[in-house]
Amino acid sequence: MLAPWVPVAVVEVSERSVRRRADARSFERGQAYFKAGRVRRLTVAGTTVTSIVDGTSVYRVRLEITSTGLDGRCSCPYGAEGVFCKHCVATALAWLEEGGEVGEPRPQPVTDERLREFLLGKDPTWLVEQLLAVARADPLLRARLDVAAGADVHDAYDDRALRERLEGAIEIGYFVEYGEAYSYFQGVGEALDAVAELVDAGFPDVAVTLAEYALGLLEEAADRVDDSDGGLREAIGRAEEIHLDACSAGEPDPVSLAERLVERALASDYEVFLTALPDYELVLGPAGMARYRELVEQAWNDLPPKKRNDYSTRRFVVTYLMEQLAECSGGADALIEVLARDVSSGYDVLRIAERLCADGRDDEALDWLGRGMAEFPPDSRLRSLAADCHLRAGRRAEAGELLWANFADHPVLENYIALHNAMAEQFPAWRDRAVATLREEPAASARFTPVPYARPAGRSVLVEVLLWEGDAQAAWQAAVDGGCRDELWLRVARERAVTHPADAIPVLLAAADQAIGHKNRNSYKTAAGLLTEAGVLFARCDRPDDFRSHLAALRDAHRPKRALREELDRANLP
Repeated sequence: MLAPWVPVAVVEVSERSVRRRADARSFERGQAYFKAGRVRRLTVAGTTVTSIVDGTSVYRVRLEITSTGLDGRCSCPYGAEGVFCKHCVATALAWLEEGGEVGEPRPQPVTDERLREFLLGKDPTWLVEQLLAVARADPLLRARLDVAAGADVHDAYDDRALRERLEGAIEIGYFVEYGEAYSYFQGVGEALDAVAELVDAGFPDVAVTLAEYALGLLEEAADRVDDSDGGLREAIGRAEEIHLDACSAGEPDPVSLAERLVERALASDYEVFLTALPDYELVLGPAGMARYRELVEQAWNDLPPKKRNDYSTRRFVVTYLMEQLAECSGGADALIEVLARDVSSGYDVLRIAERLCADGRDDEALDWLGRGMAEFPPDSRLRSLAADCHLRAGRRAEAGELLWANFADHPVLENYIALHNAMAEQFPAWRDRAVATLREEPAASARFTPVPYARPAGRSVLVEVLLWEGDAQAAWQAAVDGGCRDELWLRVARERAVTHPADAIPVLLAAADQAIGHKNRNSYKTAAGLLTEAGVLFARCDRPDDFRSHLAALRDAHRPKRALREELDRANLP
């Protein structure tokens, strides 16, 4: 007979301890949920409290009252990460309102050793009846027992219940909004986990079939669920992972498997099995790979000649499958042969050249890059890669000309840095040329206007370059002479404030005025921060009275804006 259990003491829970358990925002929002009556189906079982909380979705909450405190789990995203969320708070407060009582703590679980001793002492007939009763409710256990009794492993498992579970988790007759998507995909994941269990339990062939069935259901349901957080792609990836594991553990017919992989990849709108190779190569074996190649090459040969800017889904999928097949079986040369068949853009050339460079074949890559630069519109990526090839060969002058062409076409900081890094000691001459080009950009005098993106950028790139080089004084002068974007004005003003605080003050005040003009709480908070910065500079200039006068005038001018006043007060501004 099993030894009696010893009760475990539980800690007393109060509203104060709940407040300590959660962060301030979670407690505040959880309290609002509780007062709004969003907690329902509150149940107490021993030291466990469960409930349903209505939020942006329906969430399941489980609280445990232990000897060390209050633990909570919730099906919301935060609760899944172990956070004592607002739904846990709401449940705890609802439980406390009903008296905060718990039942007897649950007994400690029986150890395997104690249970084994107990079972060894029981009559075999009783054990058989108990095992059969459990097996009736557990198809997986029943199948394992059937196989042990001599049934064929391929026929033993009845997958109808698991098929219905997949259908119940995945199929939907309405659109799943963003707030419900997390719970939806959580349910899908749990159903897929049940399929994965079949692999370790010795039924991989059944898992293969059900994984493919689940993939079909997921594709059918894809347009009825909000996938903003990538839950669909994650679920498809999980099903593909289970499929590969099951194929590796089982003995699928390689030819049939190859046909299903290619058929699904060509038909899928969600890239199912698109990346089957090289992962399935060992599973397919020679016969399966031969059939896979036959089907992919047939689809490849059926494609019409590629026209410029032809980026159809069908062409992309077939070409990708062919590229993976070529890489898997023939390496770089086979892949380049595939890529070279339909060269109709600079990007096509770039991919060939990148693969050649990866194999250390820079001279061949340069031949392709030269062709791409001659036949297609200017492409900075082609010039950059060609410059890298020349640099590796010690041809710095040729690299400089290519990188200069990139800068001349797009005079931005990124291209300036690329030229700087490549030319090393030869850079000063290129720098003079680049700075002269940037100084020719049209000047812009306005700054911090209500619509900042509607005005010219002035000499913003020159200011960025000078800041990157660490010359704050020259950057300030460039901004004064030619203007720049607002965020650069702030950067250069803050640099200027280190040595010339009086120069930076007007910039910070103008930026604060612009933020106030946006008329929302976040912009008022930004304005308060800018004014705080300005206040420090006024103090450094021994002008505290001027700052107070400015704030007084500002408060008077914006008297109706209560939210602005609150943010100014919160920042302790005069």
